[in-house]
Amino acid sequence: MTWRALLIAAALVAAPSVAGAQTGGIQVAPVMVNLSPEHTIDSIRLRNGRSRPVAFEVEAYAWSQVNGQDQLIPTTELIVAPGVFEVAANGDQIVRLGVRGASSGGERAYRILLRELPSQEQSGIALGFTLEMSLPVFITPRGAQANVTTRAENGRLILTNTGTSFAQISLMQDAQQRVPSPRYLLAGASADVEIPADASALQLIATTATGQHSERTIHVGPTDQHASVR
Repeated sequence: MTWRALLIAAALVAAPSVAGAQTGGIQVAPVMVNLSPEHTIDSIRLRNGRSRPVAFEVEAYAWSQVNGQDQLIPTTELIVAPGVFEVAANGDQIVRLGVRGASSGGERAYRILLRELPSQEQSGIALGFTLEMSLPVFITPRGAQANVTTRAENGRLILTNTGTSFAQISLMQDAQQRVPSPRYLLAGASADVEIPADASALQLIATTATGQHSERTIHVGPTDQHASVR
C-alpha cells in the first residue's frame, strides 16, 4: 500500500543532506540509514526542541516501487526499539534499528514511519496527529551500484535504475528550477516525469549509496533526445 506519510514528511524528504533535518521543532539525524549485510545495527536520534514532552510511535515497512509509485508493506524484518516512547522537553531519544536475516543478496529497502501521538491539553481535548516523518533504510551489499538511464518519449522523461543499488536523484531545468521527480529511485525501478513544455535540456543529479555524485545533461528537444554525461 502507499502511505500519505511520504507526502506529509516533505520537509524531511526534500532535505539536502542525510546528516539531519528539523521540522516542527523535532530534529532527527540521520534522515537516511544505510546498513550492510556485515553491519546490520544502527540508530537514529530524535531531539525535541519544543517546550513540552512529545510522544512517538515507530513502524517499519518494506519499500518497493511499482510504476513509479512507492509501495509500503508492514514488515518484521526491520526491528525498531523502542516502538513507542516519549521525549522530554528539550530532550533526546535514541531509536535503534536492526535487520533480521540480512544476506549478501540484492539490496533491501525499508522505511520507518515516526508518528507523533496525540497530546492532552489542560482542557482535556486530545490533539490529533501533528507530525509524521518517513525515513529510508537500506541494506546495501558491498559493491552494489546504481545506474540511472534516461530517455525522452512523448513529452515525458523515463528514468530507470538498471543497477543494484538505489540512487538519490534531482532534476533541474536551467540549473535553477527543480522539476518534480522521485527523490529516490530504487534498484530495478522506473519512473516517468513530465518534461516542462519550455525545456530543451534537463540536468539530472544523482548520488549513490557510496556518496558518488554525478551530473548528466539530458537533451529533450524534438530532434535531440539523448543524454550526455559530464
